[in-house]
Amino acid sequence: MYLQNIKLWNFRKFGTDGNFNINSPNLNLDFTKGLNVLIGENDSGKTAIIDAIKLSLKTHASEWIKPEREDFFEASEKFRIELLFKDLSLEEAKNFTEWLSWEGEGDNSEPILIVYFEATKINEKIVTYDLKAGLPEDGYSLNSDAKEFLKATYLKPLRDAKSELIPKKASRLSQIFEKHEAFKDKDRDHLLIDIFKDFNKSIALYFKGLGSDETTQLNDLKGKELKDEIDKYLKSFYDNTKETDIKVTEAKLRNILEKLELLVKDEINVGLGTLNRLLCLPN
Repeated sequence: MYLQNIKLWNFRKFGTDGNFNINSPNLNLDFTKGLNVLIGENDSGKTAIIDAIKLSLKTHASEWIKPEREDFFEASEKFRIELLFKDLSLEEAKNFTEWLSWEGEGDNSEPILIVYFEATKINEKIVTYDLKAGLPEDGYSLNSDAKEFLKATYLKPLRDAKSELIPKKASRLSQIFEKHEAFKDKDRDHLLIDIFKDFNKSIALYFKGLGSDETTQLNDLKGKELKDEIDKYLKSFYDNTKETDIKVTEAKLRNILEKLELLVKDEINVGLGTLNRLLCLPN
């Protein structure tokens, strides 16, 4: 068997501003049996196609893969991925007996497998997602054995810029920034350190229910109520004189830089090609 076709509705860059129309996919792409190569400009959607397959089928690496808000085209509340498999051998077809469809007539008919992955969100919260197969268009849920048989082998890019540009410990972005003259050898004396100290002070005051002048009581005391509850629990088993300290990060330059994320302003779902080029910053 091989993947013969992929259709996408409102997934990443492939979407429309109109209503979801099952009869008008935003991408309808055929593959050939054997090797297929996707060629296109940066941000043309090559990575989106690969990720759609990976999201639907999962991988043998047992990665935790699930839909994200960024997978939805703009303000759409539903996306759909449809995969068509053809040329199933009898040995392969027996794993999908309940979900098979047929193409052709009589002795010329052949089994095909149509797999659907749909996700919906309400008020920016993803509420449902599921993998189904078969006919009608909504299909029927696949069991774990069938899903296991469909898992794909995914080889990660040699340089995955998306993961390197997000905030995390020892991120590539923080390493690049650290070596720039704007931050080099300034781990103890930098304007950002003072800014974060002030920010952490504001955070501490919020959880005390106080304004920036340290005397005015806030209208919103939910943060103080939460801290008081945690402090009460802490004292019950630790030390009656102790209380919690809630902050964003230590006011050290390296820790601050590790919290930074590099984005393209006013752009969402930027392609892996553009991010890789952006990552090639001077060291």
